Amino acid sequence: MKKRLFLYTTLIIFAGLLSFFLLSASVIYTSNINLSKDKIIETAQICAELYEDSAALAALISAANSTRITIIDSSGTVKADSRPLDLSASETHLNRPEIQAALNGAPQTYMRYSESLGVDFMYYALKLETGADYIFIRTAVPVTSINTYFYRYLPLLIFLLFAVTLICFAFTHTIINRVTQPFNSVEQKLRALSSGEYTADPIAGSYEEIDKITREIDEVAIILQDSFNSLHDQKSKLDYILNNISDGIFAVNRDKDITLINNAALVIFGVTPDIINKNLNYLTSDKKLAGAVADCISTYKNAVFELVLQGRIYLVTVKRPDSKLAMIVLSDVTESRENAKRREEFFANASHELKTPLTAIKGFNELTAINNKDENLQKYISSITRETDRMLTLIGDMLKLSELENAQGINPVSVSLDKTVGEVCEVLAAAISEKSINLEISGEALIMAEQGHIYELVKNIIENAVRYNNQGGKVSVRIEHEKKIVRLVVSDNGIGIAPEEQARIFERFYRVEKSRSQRNGGTGLGLAIVKHICALYGWDLSLKSKLGVGTEVTVAFDA
Repeated sequence: MKKRLFLYTTLIIFAGLLSFFLLSASVIYTSNINLSKDKIIETAQICAELYEDSAALAALISAANSTRITIIDSSGTVKADSRPLDLSASETHLNRPEIQAALNGAPQTYMRYSESLGVDFMYYALKLETGADYIFIRTAVPVTSINTYFYRYLPLLIFLLFAVTLICFAFTHTIINRVTQPFNSVEQKLRALSSGEYTADPIAGSYEEIDKITREIDEVAIILQDSFNSLHDQKSKLDYILNNISDGIFAVNRDKDITLINNAALVIFGVTPDIINKNLNYLTSDKKLAGAVADCISTYKNAVFELVLQGRIYLVTVKRPDSKLAMIVLSDVTESRENAKRREEFFANASHELKTPLTAIKGFNELTAINNKDENLQKYISSITRETDRMLTLIGDMLKLSELENAQGINPVSVSLDKTVGEVCEVLAAAISEKSINLEISGEALIMAEQGHIYELVKNIIENAVRYNNQGGKVSVRIEHEKKIVRLVVSDNGIGIAPEEQARIFERFYRVEKSRSQRNGGTGLGLAIVKHICALYGWDLSLKSKLGVGTEVTVAFDA
């Protein structure tokens, strides 16, 4: 700004001085012309007054060094001239403009070229009556003599122009330095503000306008300084949280360069903090992780999967919260998975161990029932039979769930979904009839799965729709097609499920109404089995329910 202001100011001053110089030169030149005009007019008038005095006129003519005096008769012939000329060879002067002007009674000056002398002259003529005749007295000065005076002062004018320009240059430089000095202080204040070291000190030698600006800066600076301090504190807290959290967290930008990483992630990958700003390839060579990050950056596709690193199992979550970063969180689930595996093994072993004595108890109870003659014992025998059957059903569901959790592979075949629905409804015919359920079945489809898995899935969904329905209720089983997707939709108008319980309905042993479930013979594992079957095949399972209105369960199969 300082250089530009100095340049513009200098150009403006120089343009003003140059204009003043040209105007002064023009005024001086015009003044010289006017002085020369006055001189030749005055000389002509004097000559006219002294015309009768020959001696005085001759002395005047001889004294006129720079002024040319010419006497011309009425025919235009030169009778006398102060310059030595061949009067006999001179032509008539009646056609000269100054002579014509005098002849017309309106004498004035003219500048023209003198053919007799070969230079430019300024001419003036007067008509003088001499009795019956008249003559013309003409005076003239050479233009060179007029310009001589102008050219004499021109160097002085040029010198003054440059002298004044240099003085203005120095004066402008001093003034601009003084004016812009407070702005330098303002700049230093702004730099101090950006570095967080701002102090609201007044600027010495500043102007009222700049003082107003600095006061505004001070007010804004105080607010910004507080914001900086707050942001710094928040950043410190965030850094503390990130570096002390047990989960590994790091972020990459669109170029897959690491922009953030916490201490836990440094330990997981065995790297140092200088990994920041380096490419993801420097952090890990795992193709699954790199592929998930690449998909998240390019398509905003989130991913959740398990990854084994250095003998530990991590649950990896890849998300893109905005257009600039992708966040990756690694949660150590090694102990959780090992505990789950131990629970599953205990679950399976306990189920097997319990099934054998329960089967024996059931057999002995049946023998007791055959041989029993005492009607008082019959109700106890019936209770043992009922509870044994319930326990065997529960253990059977536990074994099925254990098999699903430990399944190493599946052998899918083409299964008729509508045929399986029919078989399940035949098995549940007694329960359907007991509650007077209005059952509607529609649609047909073939899907690829193991027959037993499809049967268990369909049986548990429809059985729940019947078991938790009202007397005289309605159950609808629909098989729908949409492009390459087959859907099994089972809906009822039963008791429904409260919103706060819908998220847990697929957990094992979870019951919405425990007393009613026990009364209806439910084990609390039916929907958990459905969930595990869907997870095994990658099918989508969803539930919609409203308390007191009914429930709809949907399974989407890949056709």
